Amino acid sequence: LSELGSESAKIKAMGIMEKLSTDKTVKVLNILEKNIQDGSKLSTLFNHNNDTEDEERLWRDLIMERVTKSADACLTAINIMTSPNMPKAVYIEDVIERVIQYTKFHLQNTLYPQYDPVYRVDPHGGGVLSSKAKRAKCSTHKQRVIVMLYNKVCDIVSSLSELLEIQLLTDTTILQVS
Repeated sequence: LSELGSESAKIKAMGIMEKLSTDKTVKVLNILEKNIQDGSKLSTLFNHNNDTEDEERLWRDLIMERVTKSADACLTAINIMTSPNMPKAVYIEDVIERVIQYTKFHLQNTLYPQYDPVYRVDPHGGGVLSSKAKRAKCSTHKQRVIVMLYNKVCDIVSSLSELLEIQLLTDTTILQVS
């Protein structure tokens, strides 16, 4: 999916995406939707008290792999839909909504908590700390995979703004994007 995402960006840049068969493009978008759905509700921030450090790392790696795969599927789908001169059939509302759902979930549950500890939920239900105290305790070191996810989500948000200029969307979809 990563390779498919980068190839779709190249084809979009060349402006030749509309030469692909509409039927096959729609089938690819439907398959991409299933891949987006796979990682759209996976939380990357968890701490199991009964797991060993190795088990937790393996779970986190597995989840991050699925989340990254879904991000690549989002980028591929949005690259297809924002390519110039695409037929109306490729603007599949379910795929667009799934991309938005994925983006919202991971902004709120993965990226914001990683970059700003005020958004983190204490798994132990401990005492309430002020936002300044939470920020003071936070380290600024970010995992490479989180930075990569951040960059992909930024690309998705940028492409969603392109899509808003190209295609009329329903009110509920516009509200989700905003």
